[in-house]
Amino acid sequence: MTDKNSKKDIPKILLVDDEINVLRAIERLFIDEDYEVFTATSGDKGLKIMENHEIAVVISDQRMPGMSGSEFLMHVKEKSPDCVRIVLTGHADIDSAIDAINKGGAHRYITKPWNNDDLIITVRSGIERYNLIKENRYLTELTKKQNEELKKWSSELELYVQEQTIELTRKNQELAELNKKVKKDFQNFIVTMSNLIELRDKSMASHSNNVSVLSREIAMLIGLNEKEIEIITIAGQLHDIGKIGIPDPILLKEIDSFNDFEFNEYKKHPIRGQSALDINENLREAGTLIRHHHEHFNGHGFPDGLKGSNIPLGSRIIGITDRIDRLMRTRTFEQTIEHIKNHAGKDFDPKLIDPTVDAATRIRDSIIQGDHDIEIECHPKDLISGMILSRDLISGTGMLLLSKGTIIDEKRMESIKRYYRLDPPLTGVFIWSSSKKRAL
Repeated sequence: MTDKNSKKDIPKILLVDDEINVLRAIERLFIDEDYEVFTATSGDKGLKIMENHEIAVVISDQRMPGMSGSEFLMHVKEKSPDCVRIVLTGHADIDSAIDAINKGGAHRYITKPWNNDDLIITVRSGIERYNLIKENRYLTELTKKQNEELKKWSSELELYVQEQTIELTRKNQELAELNKKVKKDFQNFIVTMSNLIELRDKSMASHSNNVSVLSREIAMLIGLNEKEIEIITIAGQLHDIGKIGIPDPILLKEIDSFNDFEFNEYKKHPIRGQSALDINENLREAGTLIRHHHEHFNGHGFPDGLKGSNIPLGSRIIGITDRIDRLMRTRTFEQTIEHIKNHAGKDFDPKLIDPTVDAATRIRDSIIQGDHDIEIECHPKDLISGMILSRDLISGTGMLLLSKGTIIDEKRMESIKRYYRLDPPLTGVFIWSSSKKRAL
């Protein structure tokens, strides 16, 4: 039996929904998890629970009588800003979900009916995020306190100052590592979001990653600074996030076969993409690039009909790379490059054609195979640092985990082993057996 003191350390999650059967269904998912689960049938009851408990993750339905999910999450944000907030919504309620993100600061939304495994993984990630923020704050306060003590005692005992300096340095290193991990988690979250988008259209697997990698290559080739390159890379990874709001019958059709209504609906996705990211200040600039990645250099694009240099440079880059990756799925590399050159000055910035061709050629040949390279399938426990993936590593539910050509290091080996426990791929890990393989 768990005693009262130890129970305080168990992560707590709160489920809010006016439908009892929904609460029970979600609650059953976490029977085997080491969480303390609270349930409430309204926003008011949920807020009362939060007054008496430190809640790490809140999952709230959007449509509830009285207080809506977005209103409830807004109150949660005020009372407990570190609490990870997730909203449940129907496929038809994309605007409500965006409202919950904007007003309530929801970290993400999940559509009904939900995928049990995805929901469990999302909650686990939310709790990890909550614990990281708490630990970060603790280390920051600890560092501040030690600095104050150091000033107070420095004149009294030199040896003590030296000892505290060593300890402070260690704590600062821990804080730097923690901040590095938070940044890495943020990057992984970006990749995860793009993977979830592509789950709706399996034919476009790795599309977001390919666009992001090629856009980054072009940005570096034309001499953009590190901050600009980072924004373009993120925007490339999330450029199709607005397609979440497009109905499946439209999303799965070829653009050339759209009727007027379908095309008008499709043209909204860059705006929805920007709106979804605008709540996060760190993603705001990337959101602007996403809004304009379908603008054409001659002014005939959408959604705003921008022309020439009025189109943000990052959007012009992503517009080209998006087209290249889509064409490469049905055409040869040479045919794709010919298409890009033929549309210079129309769809694309003429000044970007040469660096795009150079970057695309480099990416195309990024994995060089030796005369005696052999592809083998490995169990995760048999991986060795320095191995190179010969195929994309796809999770059991269809998410891209690592791209072909990735060099395996110690951290990636641990990530692969973790994913094989959480969402096991259908095969082993395919790698090149020869050391002649290298990534450019």
